Amino acid sequence: MPEFEREVGSWRAEVERRSSLAPRELDELEDHLRALVDLEMELDASLARPQAFAIARHALGEPRALSREFARAGRPRWKLLLAGASALYATSLLLPVFHIPPFLPGLDSGWTPRGYELLADVELLPLNLPMLLILPLIWRRRRLKGTWLAGILGAIALPALALGVAGAVSTGGLLLGYWAWSASFALGSIALWLRRRGWASARPKKGLATGS
Repeated sequence: MPEFEREVGSWRAEVERRSSLAPRELDELEDHLRALVDLEMELDASLARPQAFAIARHALGEPRALSREFARAGRPRWKLLLAGASALYATSLLLPVFHIPPFLPGLDSGWTPRGYELLADVELLPLNLPMLLILPLIWRRRRLKGTWLAGILGAIALPALALGVAGAVSTGGLLLGYWAWSASFALGSIALWLRRRGWASARPKKGLATGS
């Protein structure tokens, strides 16, 4: 029995390392594995527990396949993160971004632009376009990997956040709109990476739960 427990622990560690399953999902999967082992031994009394474990493990499949199965049967949790990223980005458009001091050429007084004013700037459009592409990607029925967009969002978010932390800005400093804008890109990148890995909840979708 101690040897069997070590094998189960080793199997669980491998699944945890090679999949995106949450602890609760791993618990359910481990219970299912143990039940399969018991079932195999009941069906064939000549089987030793290690042999039954090998059969049950093979029946369950590879960790990545298990992760995909949970994603298909569960409620996608990445959508909540992606919705949060979109909401944060929309909010940033209404907030002041940074303060331009009055001593700059052509300005008689200081100017504090809001996000929507910068969104209208053609030169800044390449920075905002990746975030604007999120919604069309979410609602397309065909499953898209989205890895390229996650990478672009992350490539924008990391330097933007680093710039803010370093304080390499104008005299007035960065305001709330800038931080909301930067954080929305970071959150969107994380959500898309999790989407790519099939990050889903252990709770079944409504249709599956009701049998419809």
